[in-house]
Amino acid sequence: MGDPAGSNPLRQSLWPFALLYGVVGAVRNWLFDAGVRRRHRLAVPVVSIGNLTVGGTGKTPMVAWLCEAAHAAGKRPGVLARGYGRAPGAALNDEGMLLQRRLPWLQQEQDPDRVQAGVRLLQKGVDLVVLDDGFQHRRLHRDVDVVCLDATLPFGNGHLLPAGDLREFRSGLARAHVLLLTRAGALPEPALAARIARLQEIAGKPLPVFACEHRAESLVLAPAGESVPLSALRGQRVVAWSAIARPAAFRATLQALGAEVVAEIAHRDHHRFTAAEVDAAQRQAAAAGAWLVTTEKDDARLAAFAQPRHVLRIALQFLGSQPTLREFLP
Repeated sequence: MGDPAGSNPLRQSLWPFALLYGVVGAVRNWLFDAGVRRRHRLAVPVVSIGNLTVGGTGKTPMVAWLCEAAHAAGKRPGVLARGYGRAPGAALNDEGMLLQRRLPWLQQEQDPDRVQAGVRLLQKGVDLVVLDDGFQHRRLHRDVDVVCLDATLPFGNGHLLPAGDLREFRSGLARAHVLLLTRAGALPEPALAARIARLQEIAGKPLPVFACEHRAESLVLAPAGESVPLSALRGQRVVAWSAIARPAAFRATLQALGAEVVAEIAHRDHHRFTAAEVDAAQRQAAAAGAWLVTTEKDDARLAAFAQPRHVLRIALQFLGSQPTLREFLP
């Protein structure tokens, strides 16, 4: 479930810092579990969608799915997030803007102080709080912890920060109530079953586990908003343009849809695009006789630009039986 220890000289030199990071996190968790540090409760149920690793494990599509399911059931959900990567003066970061575009009725608050932000959400009338990226945020009590793991590499390279991808020891799974295995379609059924059994063994309990894939749902020509059939990508030359945690996954999705990826422009996650970068990307695509294709998350940061681009929208699709909202609520 990760690279063998010591296989990388840089990682080997960082292991003392990684061990210290893990120990500090474990002590902090113990202080909360023992009641030494206070956890604050809100007057409504709180469901956290989090993970054990840095980078993209598909939390935002799960947040969207949960909020849509709750809204359809007559609830008034609100999303609470730290707001990492938010532009100065902006109310929402790119994940928040993506959610707002999809779910215009959704109430959101982004603030490093998620306790106070949660109180503000309640003042807006929500009766269910979805805590985005909240597994390691212990100050706010949550009723259900949903942990998202990449089915192919659930613990990244298997090492703690800064040597690896883990935010805490994998034994932290013991705090989870539900596991969501994303990108599970890449594993054959026997391998997936073995992985689920191993994760439940690490958690020390028979956690409910749901497997899912992130599938392309639609393609839109922005900024006009014109829908384009996904089938139009088959055989189409494209330049993949993104600023996400895992650009390789975006490229693979385009290729799976039959597109010919002739070039890739990848920025760091949450990158703020400049006018010069947008023009350069447009010129590169035009010179290659290709479409410029970006992600829905990135397009949230491109709203001010008039240059045409195709936007690929991804949605959560469960494998096997479809879970119900009840399975994610207290």
